[in-house]
Amino acid sequence: MKSTKKTTYLLIGILLVSVIFVSCKSQSETSKQTYDTTKYYDENESYWAQFLPNVNPSLDKDIEVDVAVIGGGYTGLSAAYHIKKSNPSLKVAIFEAKRVGNGASGRNGSLVLAQTYSEGGFVMGDHKKYHKEIYDITVASMKRIKALAESTGIDPDYVLNGQCLGIFNPDNIKSSKEYVEAAKELGMPIEYWEKEKAINMLGSPGLVGAVYDPNGGTVNPGKLVAALKKLAEDVGVVIYENSPVWGYTEGETITLPVVVKDTKYQVKAKSIVIAANAYASKTLGFLDNDIEPSHTQVSVTEPLTEEQYQKAGWKNQIAWYDDQYAGTDADATFHMVMTSDRRIVIGGGSVEYNEDDGLLYPGDLKKIEEQIAHRIGELYPSLKGIKIEKTWDGIIAETKSKNERIGVTGKNKNIYYALGYNGGQGVNVAFLFGELVSKLYNGEHHPLLDIYTE
Repeated sequence: MKSTKKTTYLLIGILLVSVIFVSCKSQSETSKQTYDTTKYYDENESYWAQFLPNVNPSLDKDIEVDVAVIGGGYTGLSAAYHIKKSNPSLKVAIFEAKRVGNGASGRNGSLVLAQTYSEGGFVMGDHKKYHKEIYDITVASMKRIKALAESTGIDPDYVLNGQCLGIFNPDNIKSSKEYVEAAKELGMPIEYWEKEKAINMLGSPGLVGAVYDPNGGTVNPGKLVAALKKLAEDVGVVIYENSPVWGYTEGETITLPVVVKDTKYQVKAKSIVIAANAYASKTLGFLDNDIEPSHTQVSVTEPLTEEQYQKAGWKNQIAWYDDQYAGTDADATFHMVMTSDRRIVIGGGSVEYNEDDGLLYPGDLKKIEEQIAHRIGELYPSLKGIKIEKTWDGIIAETKSKNERIGVTGKNKNIYYALGYNGGQGVNVAFLFGELVSKLYNGEHHPLLDIYTE
């Protein structure tokens, strides 16, 4: 099981759009040619894009703020909300290069999972002595996100019916059962399902077992972005969209150049939050020795008919993913959710890397769609040939350490950051780490900060 952990990236991810600057090593003004956002950002053309909120106006003047948040995904929206909520007198603004949720926050595979990536996938990883503690914190977080989002009056289709690892490789049965026993000893409500129950609950006839966690589920990523945007604006956060930041100059006051339609504006901030995830390394040079931008793809089918739904036998909208799919390569997994209108959202295969760490996807989405369609037929023979309505690409930030990154840096200790969620747990963890940034900013303690800060 440990060898397949990397593959449980499960596009949450996810997600967070940021800033543009050719190199953080040079803070001098770049030529206008480098201001071309199309070299760094593509449009969100996912199924979820239709649910994203209306776009705010761009920055149109020089401004001064207390906190400038770079990136309008889950982390940026969460960090801005929590900092402003706890410090009502501060001027807090988000600067988004495109529109909020344009990155993986608005393109992911819709899963809401417990644990961080480094402890996820039903294994105990580098932080295994904190495994139960991290589990409890992340379970509480997913429930809090649901309550906060729904408090805005926007229903994000947040369903917490559990998550499953579907086992197809008999070699993974022993380690899976060992994990379940260890988790139970820690007081975690994890179950092992034998073959009959696994097939009965998930429907796929090739299953030989499953690991089930009642804490987990699904969400509509676009609606969640809309809810979090409203949450932030309701406490007074100002959000500028189509307002790319082109680098930053350190100091007691940090200067951010923002170029909108060839007009350059200057933002001065006492502190900044880098919530750029995969975009941070390439566009800012931030943590460029650790972050590897990685492309993953997701598809959505047409809605299942009542007959198709019954034949598939997939019960209770349980979010699940498989342990390994050797038909693509030896290091690939697929993840699946069932939407409220009975569409299957499925992503996976191999994580793809550009040789130059490019942010734009150079691959063939049609080929990916064919692979995913083939996998649907393997998982659910009764659905073979079902129409796929849309396939899209998203970019996540894998770290070489496979650990999430959060902290505060800079000569004046006024550059905060949270990124590098690696995959899978990103929907939940990105929001949680945004909250942790506010704890750092306020000088407050949180047990995860003891584990993940540097």
